[in-house]
Parts: sequence; structure tokens; C-alpha cells
Amino acid sequence: MDEDKDIELDTENLDDSVVAEEHAGEQVKKLKGKLAEAEAKAKEYLDGWQRAQADFVNLRKRDEEGKMEFIKFANASFFEQLMPTLDSFELSLPHGNKELEVIYKQFMQVLKQNGLEELNPVGETFNPQSQEASGVIPTEKQEEDHKILEVVQKGYILQGKIIRPAKVRIGEFNQ
Repeated sequence: MDEDKDIELDTENLDDSVVAEEHAGEQVKKLKGKLAEAEAKAKEYLDGWQRAQADFVNLRKRDEEGKMEFIKFANASFFEQLMPTLDSFELSLPHGNKELEVIYKQFMQVLKQNGLEELNPVGETFNPQSQEASGVIPTEKQEEDHKILEVVQKGYILQGKIIRPAKVRIGEFNQ
């Protein structure tokens, strides 16, 4: 009889362990669901953080580019104020003053080092975006038609941007 009791006890223990296993299985399922939710939220937060970081890096780049652009052209008005002086040099040079020529070359070298370039388009085809026509010169050579034959006033480019177009006279072919 003791053996029957042991079997009954084992059956009872067995029933309880099956119930406990089922309960544990449900808990595992719930925990796995919660884990999946937490992982999804963590991924969402990580993605958001990474996007915010990328946006911040892009903002800094745009800000730096804006600053560099500002710095490039901050002196444009200064260069524009110097242009009458450059024009005076240009007018004075043909009169043979060698000392003045040396000073002019030094002056132009400093301006070039700071991003200023001359527009002296003699021989080029007229381009109304970078030159200003101030007249025409009749020509008998067809290859000189619409070509710049004379620069009345040099133009200037600062860091790739035209700050003063060249004033030119254009060839006009007469048949």
C-alpha cells in the first residue's frame, strides 16, 4: 500500500509539475514578447539618435560652409573700393614710370593671394554674363566678329564670383 501511495504522490507531483511547466512556458512567452518590445523600442531610439547625430553633423557642415562663404566675400566691398585705385594704376602705367610698375605688380600680387583675379578677355568671344559692351569696332576680318578687340576697363573676379564685369569693345564684321 505504501507503494500505491508513492505512485499517487508521484502523480500528484507530476500534475503539479506539468501545471508549473505550462505556467513557466506562458511566462517565458510573455517575457519574450516584452523583450521583443524592448528591443524594438531600443532600435527605434537608436535610429532616432543616429538620425539626430547625422542631422547635427550636416548642420555643422552647412554652418562651416556658410562661414567660409561669408569669409570669402566679406572683403568684396573692400576690393570694390580699391578698384578706382587699380584703374588709376592701369591708366598711369603706359606713361613709362618703372617704379610705379613695380609697385603695381606687388599690389596685384597681394590682391591675387587674397583671391582677386583680373578679367582681361581680349580675343575671347563676347559673353554678356562676364563682360559689358561699351561699343563696337568695325573690322574687316570675319574671325574678329563678336570677339573682344579692346578692354576699356578690366573686370575682376573674387573667389570665382564676378564683382565687376570687364567693359569691352567688340569687333563687328563689315562685308
